[in-house]
Amino acid sequence: MMFIICRQLSKAGVFFLVFIASIAAATEHPLRNESLAQTEQGRQLLKYLVSCALPETDGVFVVVDGKRYVFPGNLGWVPDWIDRPMTVAEKRRMSACIAAHTNFFGKTVRISVRSDNPAAPKGFQTTAAERKNYSFFEAGFFGNLFVSNPVSYVCLGNDFAEREKHLENLYRVCSLEHKNVTGFSRCNFKIVGLCKDKPFVQDGVDYSREILKVYLPAPSRSNAK
Repeated sequence: MMFIICRQLSKAGVFFLVFIASIAAATEHPLRNESLAQTEQGRQLLKYLVSCALPETDGVFVVVDGKRYVFPGNLGWVPDWIDRPMTVAEKRRMSACIAAHTNFFGKTVRISVRSDNPAAPKGFQTTAAERKNYSFFEAGFFGNLFVSNPVSYVCLGNDFAEREKHLENLYRVCSLEHKNVTGFSRCNFKIVGLCKDKPFVQDGVDYSREILKVYLPAPSRSNAK
């Protein structure tokens, strides 16, 4: 499923705000906890959370100071979020979605987000055209941002000599090594090696069912040599 990442949301190390490229009509449910909707920054975060959590058939709404805000779903990665608090596994799913859509520069970027989990919802299905146009495997993202000591991990996908240049040209640098901090990416995610080596168990936690992978347009043949 393709997304458009639009701009930087936070200066505290997590950068994301996602708008869905295409939105279907949805059943609108009242927001269960309205505290996050009271500020503009909170409403920006809600747009992201709902688009990750709920399927296209559902969305949430809230009225703040007489103005009605609607937040549509898309991926359906944590569909029960609308009715109850997240489980531990769902927190890891949401965290992977946050990390996968993180954007350091605040630029508009199109990406293809995929899951290898056979139980992944319909929102992660891709067309042949999408797989062809977004064939460069950037990285896999996972972790848990909903614990007292939040953790975000990134494993690296396709590699070639001009990988850094290609990702910088696409404004996708969260899987590139930090200039000053060894072992961490430019978005402060811990780099855990190559995804093909399946480094999904970290600190005793197996994230293999929650990891999300991001695919991008392939580099030109001249750059890939």
